[in-house]
Amino acid sequence: MRQDGRSGNASLEDSDDDPGSMQSLLLQALSRSGGGERGGHLAQKNLALVQGLDGLRRGLLHRVGSSVYGNLRKKVSRVTLALLDDVSSLVDMPQPNAQGRCSVGDLRQLILWGIRHNVTWNTQALGVKSQGLPSSLPFLSCPSDEGDEPRSQLPPAHLSPKASPSSRTNSKPKNLHKLSTTTHRSQFKQPQTGRKRASYVQQKEMEYSTSIEILEAACNESIPGLTGVSNFTVFLYCKLFEGENGSVEPAVAQMGLDLHATCSDAAWYLSAAEEDFLWVHVCSEFFAHEFNNTVCANSSFWLQRAHQAALTKDFFNLTSIDDLCVQLSGEAIGGPGLDENCLAQLGSRLLSAQAFRHCFLPNNSVLISAVCGRESPDSLQSLPEGSWAAAYCSKIQNFSHVDTIEDSCQFRDWAAHHFTNFTLLELCGQTHGLREYICLNATLYNQLFRSMPQFTNFCEDLQAELEGRKCLLQRFFDMLPAPYEFDTSQLCVDPAPLLVEVVHKLSVCEVEGGEREGFLVMLGYVLRVLDFMVGLSSGLDEGEIEARQGLGQAILLSSLLDNTSWATLQPEASMSILHTVGVFLRREQNATLKEDLLSCFSPVLWDLIQRDDNSSALRVLLQEYLQMPRDSIRTLVMSAEKDAVKRFLSHMHQSWDQLQVETGQASQKELQAMETMTAAFINKFPRVTPELFVDLSQFIPFMSVSDIMRFPASLIVNDSVLTAIRDHSSGMKSLQKKAFMKRLLQASVVGDVPTWPPYFLSSILPLLPYLPVSHFQQLTSQQLTPLVEFLGNGSLDGVRGRHVLRTLFSKKNNLTSDSILRLGVLACYLDPVDLRSFIQDSAVSLALWQQLALCMSKGFISDSGRLSSWLIPAVQNLNISSMASPELSALSGLLPQLGASYLLSLPSQEILEILSQPGLHRYSPAQAFQILSKISKDTTLTMEKLCRLKPLHPGLSPAVLRDLQWSEISEAAYCQCWRTLLTELKPGHRAMLYNAMQEALHRDPQNITQQFNCLSPFVPLRKLTETLNGEAILRDISLHRDILWSPQQAQLLFKKIQEFKNITSKMAGSLGHIASGMSCDFLRLWSNDTDFAELLQFVSELPGGMRPALRKCIVEELRKQPELDLSALGSGFAATLPVTMIENLSNISLRAILDHIQAHFADFLRLPHYKQTNLAEKAVTELGSSQAEGAIDGTTLDILGPLLPFLDRDSLALVDRGALALRLEEMRSFCLPKEALRDIGALLTQKDLLGEPSKWQVEDVEHLGRLVFSLSTKQINAIPLAVLNKDTVEQVLVGQSRWEDSVVGGVCATWCMDQHRQKQQTQGLIRGIVRARSRRAKVPVPSCADIRGTFPSAWMSTQLSRMSQEDLKQCVEVLAQDASMSSEQRRALWLKLRQSFSPVRELRADQVLALGSVVTEMGDRELYDTSLTDLGVLAHVGMLTGWSPKKMRAVISGVMRKLKLRVEQLTAVDLATFGHLICGLSPSEIKRLSPYNLSMAVLFLREASLPCTEQQMETLTSCLSRPEAFGPVSAWGPEVFTEIGTLAVGLEDMVLSALVQEQVEGITPEAIALMTPKKMAVVFSAVQLSWLSVEQAWAVTDEQWAELDTEQRHAVGLARYEGDVLLELRGRNWAPAALNADSSTVRSLALCLLLWQLI
Repeated sequence: MRQDGRSGNASLEDSDDDPGSMQSLLLQALSRSGGGERGGHLAQKNLALVQGLDGLRRGLLHRVGSSVYGNLRKKVSRVTLALLDDVSSLVDMPQPNAQGRCSVGDLRQLILWGIRHNVTWNTQALGVKSQGLPSSLPFLSCPSDEGDEPRSQLPPAHLSPKASPSSRTNSKPKNLHKLSTTTHRSQFKQPQTGRKRASYVQQKEMEYSTSIEILEAACNESIPGLTGVSNFTVFLYCKLFEGENGSVEPAVAQMGLDLHATCSDAAWYLSAAEEDFLWVHVCSEFFAHEFNNTVCANSSFWLQRAHQAALTKDFFNLTSIDDLCVQLSGEAIGGPGLDENCLAQLGSRLLSAQAFRHCFLPNNSVLISAVCGRESPDSLQSLPEGSWAAAYCSKIQNFSHVDTIEDSCQFRDWAAHHFTNFTLLELCGQTHGLREYICLNATLYNQLFRSMPQFTNFCEDLQAELEGRKCLLQRFFDMLPAPYEFDTSQLCVDPAPLLVEVVHKLSVCEVEGGEREGFLVMLGYVLRVLDFMVGLSSGLDEGEIEARQGLGQAILLSSLLDNTSWATLQPEASMSILHTVGVFLRREQNATLKEDLLSCFSPVLWDLIQRDDNSSALRVLLQEYLQMPRDSIRTLVMSAEKDAVKRFLSHMHQSWDQLQVETGQASQKELQAMETMTAAFINKFPRVTPELFVDLSQFIPFMSVSDIMRFPASLIVNDSVLTAIRDHSSGMKSLQKKAFMKRLLQASVVGDVPTWPPYFLSSILPLLPYLPVSHFQQLTSQQLTPLVEFLGNGSLDGVRGRHVLRTLFSKKNNLTSDSILRLGVLACYLDPVDLRSFIQDSAVSLALWQQLALCMSKGFISDSGRLSSWLIPAVQNLNISSMASPELSALSGLLPQLGASYLLSLPSQEILEILSQPGLHRYSPAQAFQILSKISKDTTLTMEKLCRLKPLHPGLSPAVLRDLQWSEISEAAYCQCWRTLLTELKPGHRAMLYNAMQEALHRDPQNITQQFNCLSPFVPLRKLTETLNGEAILRDISLHRDILWSPQQAQLLFKKIQEFKNITSKMAGSLGHIASGMSCDFLRLWSNDTDFAELLQFVSELPGGMRPALRKCIVEELRKQPELDLSALGSGFAATLPVTMIENLSNISLRAILDHIQAHFADFLRLPHYKQTNLAEKAVTELGSSQAEGAIDGTTLDILGPLLPFLDRDSLALVDRGALALRLEEMRSFCLPKEALRDIGALLTQKDLLGEPSKWQVEDVEHLGRLVFSLSTKQINAIPLAVLNKDTVEQVLVGQSRWEDSVVGGVCATWCMDQHRQKQQTQGLIRGIVRARSRRAKVPVPSCADIRGTFPSAWMSTQLSRMSQEDLKQCVEVLAQDASMSSEQRRALWLKLRQSFSPVRELRADQVLALGSVVTEMGDRELYDTSLTDLGVLAHVGMLTGWSPKKMRAVISGVMRKLKLRVEQLTAVDLATFGHLICGLSPSEIKRLSPYNLSMAVLFLREASLPCTEQQMETLTSCLSRPEAFGPVSAWGPEVFTEIGTLAVGLEDMVLSALVQEQVEGITPEAIALMTPKKMAVVFSAVQLSWLSVEQAWAVTDEQWAELDTEQRHAVGLARYEGDVLLELRGRNWAPAALNADSSTVRSLALCLLLWQLI
């Protein structure tokens, strides 16, 4: 069977019916599938035969191989474990610090760490995988036998250009090149790159042989010396060569090289110092004694040398020798420019000729060039014909021709046309691999064959030749149908040369390093050999992969001993390490392990990332950093070297865009991690340079204010820094921009604001709107004029915007239609009176109202202020149905003022879409009721949609809830919606919604588990009591433990569990939030237990705050056991500790408390004032900067933040006035406690701050904003009325109103402010608007705009009664929403409005809601006739205050008559929606109420201050003590008292007097405050009052305090100050009655009392 030479490309040409080819057919059938197309076709045609043979092979090898590989894996695993300990002891692993974190490690330690933690490294990529049988023994130290190693680099001065034959000795000709013995290494697997390497080595060997001929000629004087080599050096070489060649005895040769004698010869120094200074240096280094005696200490030598120098006028070498002597005396001799091996052999005094040549002679090419020239044809012509040099150089030229051929025959670099060049093919025909490259490449061969059919002959019989080269063993393996992965040609290599070399090296070499290191390296060699042997069977069994993988890790482990090989890495190795680490980080679930890796080896990974420019690896690393604890991030950065951190920051800066960091989608934890990382980077460098800041610039949005304020002021004014800030300004918060501006102002080069040039203003444009107000108001018209467009397109606030307008448009006639349109947002800050005419101008009306509406939507101006009075009519004339979506979106802030009728003209679906947008303003109850009713009727309203309609929640009604579809939504969204609805809605609405939810659950109980989790915290206690028992709770504890139960619910559940099963301290931890309901008795039971501290820590860290009684109990136990560690308590709980305990806390605990306060400031506001002051003072001490001369500087003010007003008087006096002036804008958002108002007012009116109020301008009042209310009444009355114009007053009032609507403002107004004083200050502020300015002037009659610019209760009833009907109609809802109006004011309004709202019996529900608090002044008959049957309306009306008993009776009677209900039929929802109106029931009617329904309703009535009589309240609580409700009061637990809230006031005197401590602890502070003073003094003994918690004790009002006797007051005082007698004495003397006394007198009295206590 003829086989085509193109076996890899030819098609099958043989016929199947050839009777003589049976053997070939069988061989082809058995051939490997990769052997060619013919083999593949035959294997397919004989598939059954091949599969059968392969099955036999696999079955056999699986049974044998699996056992072999399994045992091998086990043994390799044991070896790896043993290697781990040994290598770890030799490779210094990073040691853990005090916190158990390791320090920074290197690359080898990273590899070792990975192997120890089961990380599988890619050994192939790391370059330690065996590619063949190892041919060297790395653990042996052998003499060098390489002739082409790089020669030591010597200084040029050491080589003399002169060569004198007189210094050489003659000898017989020698065949130096025959002495060269080069071991040719076997190549088991030689790819093309290997063949190139072999060719290169062969060429170098030829060069080495020919260069030895040059040295032989120099020794035989066939050539006249060597250019660039001194004669003495040649002489020394020849002496060594003669000894090794056998022409003289080796000992004699060594004597010829006796440098000991040479270095003692002064004549030699004098003759050789210039030409052979290298050897002079060698003498000074290795023969110092001889050199010193012969040269340095020999005066005759110096005289003779001086004489010689004078003749030659050459002082160079004299100076050099002199330097050597100086170095010798100083013992600081530098080496002679040789490598370590050369120095070692010189030191041993034994030097071979080959080693000498390596150390002291030039390399091969230099020697050849010295004889033959630089490859120039002219240089050969200049050589004497027939000379040795001419013959030698001719031969060398042939070698060069060979090099040229080799360069031309690099066929892998050829283009297609080169293969058809016959001249080139003839020249390269014998090049190794050319035929295979052409014939076995199907694509190339077919391309060439079409153009030149002669290639058939060229490729003929190639396959036969290849088969003929195979040995028997290779043929056998190739016959097996197995997918081998190794090159079977390796089996044909003769192992004899390798064995001979190994035996030879074992006989002449020594083991490197110590015994232990040598053993480990030798073990690594054995593992490589084993890996090669296993690799021969690659693919024979599936266990081979795991076995070789384990071997690879063991080999890698052994290679870690060689530090030099890990100094540099190939790119693929860096990429592999980063990939492996990335996979590990993504898959590893153990956060501690990942944190350990990142803490130890981040700098190593940074370098690899930078070297590889691997943004994907950097992204993975950054993601993992963001999951680390904040302390770990800080430690990681601070422990790394500064240079490594700088490089990492630089690379991250360059790669930031590729990282695609999306801060908008980051979680709160990730943002905090970024902030921590940023702070650590900044704190790493005490002095930040502009370059470093630019590298940090991507972290600008995460910089803290304190870090920004620590930057050098000179840094901020740098151009590159300002550019970086400008580029990242879009991601910065306002506080950050303000901080940069404050720091910028501290730079001396900045100068005064009015002197700032235009280019500087342009460089800080994004920061300019955040320039402190006191400085912004210094900008001139020349500076502001070019910036109007920028400022108008930004988000400039009102104070700064009005300064711009006053500066540029000082005269109102400067305003034109064109200028109005160019102003942008600045137009919103024009006086509404000035805007009125422009709104009516059709040329600018459209653009203007859109801009004004947009300002309202963004909150720049009030949507209910004076401006809206003129804007609303202009917009109402527009056709809303024709408006596009952008126009409607712009109107979103104004829509609530336009009235429901304006919006109702749109389709319901469109209304739904508009009002589902987040961040919309809330609608009034009347409008919300109308709109929500329309949406519910016209669309399918689901629970999910209702949750998004937050502006309409006040309009809920039973009809809407009845039609509501309870669709499935995600649990997170569902629970968030429930929390919003059931906490922000009025009690009646909450009851309706809860009832609707209950009904929906009964209809569709499938999703009861999810809804139970959300609804449980709002379930009435009575319902919970009958639903759950201890067994059921424990059975589903995983469901119940994480629910945020109310305090009374947690108490009930804990009690039920305790009744069912004894609870241990360990078990309490498994109860989750239910554990917050534990009693004081339970806590005391475990007070002596070893786990008590752990129990306290667990309870103190529970979310949701701690029950006051439990907190008091814990404090008492802490006092009894002072050895307990307070630092283990949760920071939120620790903030409430007594002052004396706070003093014992560590600095770390104090910082944690202060961090908690900053994050939960509303909780801080609920603390007693003396605790607030103590914590604020601690903040100054612990966190403040070093105070210069006792002042509280700007840095400390930034750290204090909202704690500033809580400092004591002495500390407030230390505040730096200039620093405070820069921060007045931030201070406007602070809570100003009533105790600090006098001091803050005095501070603000200091001469170096704002000065006397009588001299203030409009800018000063605008700057202060709501801080004006910190002034005394006298100071406010001193402000000129011209300053307190309508626009300025409106700004102040709007600012105060918005602040009170915030979370902090709401809590502050309730807990820290004096509402009576606030009302007085407000009246003083608006006196020039609501009162006549002179006796002759008329009392002003308010317009609707005036009402909007102030507030309804600011105007007297007579003024309100004079309002026009048109103004009243426009302002009815504004008037109705002011709950602070007196009954006279409400009555006057109703008398004016009655005509518009008659007849009352026909009033619609939305009209009743629109009247608001005015309803309370309707007549009794009118109320009786009005339809108030809709529970949605009744829920609002029932929460109104100011009802008289008769009017409440009229409402209740009318409702029950219209609904045809008896008292007994009132449900829990009815009672909850009644609210205050429940007091319209007579005591006899209250008795007939369903006790069960009332007990269900108290959850929604518990916070109300019911205007009932004492008899009515007693009847209500009596009803609650029936068995159907909570049972007898004596059996009530504290949870029942907490559940009924303010209704506990109605308990009879005898009942209250009989309460035990646990019951007293359950009474809410609100109930305490509502008790009549006389009742409290009568029913509570001093002992009972001592049981009060801190919150209960501080709820005692001034009127109640006045009724208490001395013992009772003392008991309340001790409860307030938690048993601290000194604080109680001080507090007693700061009692309300003494607050108005002279401060010095009070302080003196307090001091005397303290001294008395001490005595």
